[in-house]
Amino acid sequence: MALLQVNDLRTVFHLPGGTARAVDGVSFTLDEGRTLGLVGESGCGKTVTALSILRLIPSPPGEICGGMVVYAGQDLLRLSESRMRHIRGNEISMIFQEPASSLNPVFTVGNQIGEAIALHQGLRGKELRRRTIDMLERVGIPSPEIRANDYPHQMSGGMQQRVMIAMALSCMPKILIADEPTTALDVTIQAQILDLLRVLRDETGMSILLITHDLGVVAGMADDVAVMYGGVIVETGGAADLYRRPFHPYTVGLLGSIPGIKGKSDRLKAIPGSVPDPLDFPPGCRFHPRCGYAEAVCGTDAPSLRKIEPERYAACHFAEKIREKGKRQENI
Repeated sequence: MALLQVNDLRTVFHLPGGTARAVDGVSFTLDEGRTLGLVGESGCGKTVTALSILRLIPSPPGEICGGMVVYAGQDLLRLSESRMRHIRGNEISMIFQEPASSLNPVFTVGNQIGEAIALHQGLRGKELRRRTIDMLERVGIPSPEIRANDYPHQMSGGMQQRVMIAMALSCMPKILIADEPTTALDVTIQAQILDLLRVLRDETGMSILLITHDLGVVAGMADDVAVMYGGVIVETGGAADLYRRPFHPYTVGLLGSIPGIKGKSDRLKAIPGSVPDPLDFPPGCRFHPRCGYAEAVCGTDAPSLRKIEPERYAACHFAEKIREKGKRQENI
């Protein structure tokens, strides 16, 4: 059952050089109790999409100029600011990138976790302190009674990320938006953070929107995947099926750029070029200047996201051709 539906979301930034279409018609669905991985290169609009859902886009220069974000039967983009303050951090929470810069350096981590609990749950005094310590313990921080009095700089990067998770989960939200939750962490700590998110998801039944450029993280966490490029969704599907049989050239390129384990002779298949400038997207398909499948139609007609198979959608004129090529390779 759909818990969050994003329909034709559009967010722009009015800059001196023009209007940047950072999110340009994004649509996806997040179901109850499931994890949706939103993946793509840096600069494709993933974080702006998350901030738009919670209406945290700075204005100016940003503006959410179209679409709907439907949660619990209500469009978040049309709610009053007071109603949105009730939802943020309470029913929908977000783990922001870079915990070192997201945590306030002049307050203890206990104060920062307790702030949301006091605001949304109305707890005070010893009861608030007890809940704060319980959240720190829940995310695996040792000696939580002592560490609650620490300032962010007294903690390692992994501990800071656990504090961010504790803050986000302090009010038991129905939806958790995790924006690059393992960036800048070493591999061991990454695995611990992902295991923690899986356990908390299974215990609470919450839904997770996992934003990352790391396809390995998505493979281990997500039930469903939405691939984003140039401000639009170019492919969606179940994680296992999409990884096994990608239908969009961009997804093929992303999966081809993952390092293998067969030996030094295997070369990474880099995607040529770079993410397009949102101030000046190319005509037609936004990926066509970098695409090995591109033909003349790709430079003039922008493909829409369409059903290729049940539960599989792709925005490519030649998705069926790529699908058939994948089938032949599987049979070799």
